[in-house]
Amino acid sequence: MSHVDENILEAATRISRPMFRICLTTIFLFGLIAGAAAQSAPAPARPAKSATSSKQLAAADAGPCGIGLISVVGNRFGVQQVGFTMFGNEYAPVAIDGWGLDDIVMSRVRAAAGGKSVRRLAYSPPAWARTGESGSPMLRRNPERQEFVQQSAAGTKCQLYVLIERFQNGFSNTNQSVEGFGIVKWGNPIKRRTFLFALTYITVYDGQSFEVIKKAAASTNDEPMMSRLIGINPISGPNKELDETAFPASANEVAGNQALRDGVRTLLTTSLDKTLAQLLRQ
Repeated sequence: MSHVDENILEAATRISRPMFRICLTTIFLFGLIAGAAAQSAPAPARPAKSATSSKQLAAADAGPCGIGLISVVGNRFGVQQVGFTMFGNEYAPVAIDGWGLDDIVMSRVRAAAGGKSVRRLAYSPPAWARTGESGSPMLRRNPERQEFVQQSAAGTKCQLYVLIERFQNGFSNTNQSVEGFGIVKWGNPIKRRTFLFALTYITVYDGQSFEVIKKAAASTNDEPMMSRLIGINPISGPNKELDETAFPASANEVAGNQALRDGVRTLLTTSLDKTLAQLLRQ
């Protein structure tokens, strides 16, 4: 290597060493700045808890009892046919434990309670079986129901007690009736109609005297009276006409039928919302 080449190499070395140190310093400072920025960045905000969380509802229900709820709507669904003659009448009860109808009743009472705490009260099924046979809840006085509510409410000291039960109504101008929750096919081989229904009755009792304050059949208030009178709608109460194909081929299909489940739950929810708002209004 010539003397000139050595001089050039030595000069390049003297220049590159400071530049290398500058590069290292720049990289180090950049790393410090990035780390500080990452530490100072605000953590993602947690979503605010719902104002009506389950803990808040539990706390409210743990206080003084505003409304004691006795829901005896049960878990029975009727698959029914009303024929042109008595020989065409059929009825098959089906258990629908998984449909959560008592839970809907609880949620709708709580929604209509106007801030009052609501407690679901346990009851004796045999006692209710005897009470349910004592007559219609529409009777002006029904001491059997009053006694049943008083026994179920023992020790709770609520301001009001609400009894919600299945309700029975006559079907059109026949000698047949529909009760509670179910589906009914009606007619003759030429013309058949199918209806889904959810019939319940609500009675409100005073928390001290256990006298009836208000009562009414749950209603959607959307049924023209004339349609009932002339037989267009054979059911008085929350119902919906369905296509004939909606009628189950077998009662065993009912419990898992999502369309029937959702239809009953909707009828029950709508009718309770419209009726409870009036009965629980002070």
